Amino acid sequence: MSSKPIDDPPDRPRHWIPDDLWRTIQRSIPIVCVDAVPVRLTTAPDGRQTVTSVGLIRRAVPDPFGEPDWSSPTGRSGWGLVGGRMRHGATFAEELARQIRETLGPEAVATPIDASNPTCAAQYSPHGPDSRFDATDPRQHAIGLTWIVTLVGPLSPQGEATGFDWFPVDALPPPHAFGFGQHNVVRACLERHRTAGHAP
Repeated sequence: MSSKPIDDPPDRPRHWIPDDLWRTIQRSIPIVCVDAVPVRLTTAPDGRQTVTSVGLIRRAVPDPFGEPDWSSPTGRSGWGLVGGRMRHGATFAEELARQIRETLGPEAVATPIDASNPTCAAQYSPHGPDSRFDATDPRQHAIGLTWIVTLVGPLSPQGEATGFDWFPVDALPPPHAFGFGQHNVVRACLERHRTAGHAP
């Protein structure tokens, strides 16, 4: 995630902070993020919903501090979730909608399966693989509040997303093909969706 100086030209968000201060914050406190796992569903006659496929973006795996990248064998790109840090004063719903629009296009609309609660609260280690955490992020100690969502509207990957594709739920990319170790987060969300009374 990048940031823009407060005194940037008027067409840039004024509530973003200078890069040097943002790096200090990233190294000092956990950062709250809002993420989405887009899915396609089928609904049985009894109303049970089954996840048939999962949507993932292709994105560069940033390494802003010159630290090693622990989330991809190439250190260049990987499959992952739509999402990013929360902005001050915004709600979860507003941030989820913004992340979808900015990553998958202005006409993309996400509907959380459970809008009131995230499917998973993922913890990202800033120090490489750690069994106490769910995933990794060399930039920061992040808390990823992650919702399973359905999507409508045309999808046009942009911003950090260099691509987007649907994968059958039983044929997801292998763990090493994900950025940030987010295969663990996807699997956790699917399992919690299943144990909440839905089909896997």
